[in-house]
Amino acid sequence: MQKQQVYIQLIGNLAIPLLGYFWWNWSLYFILLFYTLDLLAGLIVVFLKARKIKQVTQNTQIPTSTFASVAIMFFALIVALFQIGSALLHPSIDFQKEIIAFLTYTEMGIQQWIILVPMVGLMAYSSYKMEFILPQLFLKQDEKTVWKNYLKEQFLMVAFSAILMLISVAYHFSDLVVLLIILAVTTIYNFLQKTGK
Repeated sequence: MQKQQVYIQLIGNLAIPLLGYFWWNWSLYFILLFYTLDLLAGLIVVFLKARKIKQVTQNTQIPTSTFASVAIMFFALIVALFQIGSALLHPSIDFQKEIIAFLTYTEMGIQQWIILVPMVGLMAYSSYKMEFILPQLFLKQDEKTVWKNYLKEQFLMVAFSAILMLISVAYHFSDLVVLLIILAVTTIYNFLQKTGK
């Protein structure tokens, strides 16, 4: 991936949560819901990659269902950690009310779910097309490697979420401090991944 494109993606990944927090008055939980949408889109993309490789190679030996089950389990675990962490930081939080407020948040007369959910899906699909289909990586990568790389990232996400949750609760971090730690760690990790360092 070209460095300019990497920088644009990284700036976008930083801008949306920061704009949400400072400009639109999103809570930390709102931002975690945004990350949840992004993680769900990433999960769907890895399924698309695996399916494309399987179509090309006709390899039925890879236990796709096993990898898929572990991937779904990791996703569920990350979402659970988001919920637990939010409940520990804000004991009075009403999750149902917050989720509805997130989806029905109105900007310029349009509810957020009408724009945000399709936008996250479109960005993930565009990334899949630009970074996987156009360079024809499905001809160079094998399905097992794609799954293993994805699961490694998800394992790191689980570990990071659990550690951050414990530290945040122990030291009574504010929402802003938690958000800045999340943005710093994810930006550095994404930069290193995309530049191959």
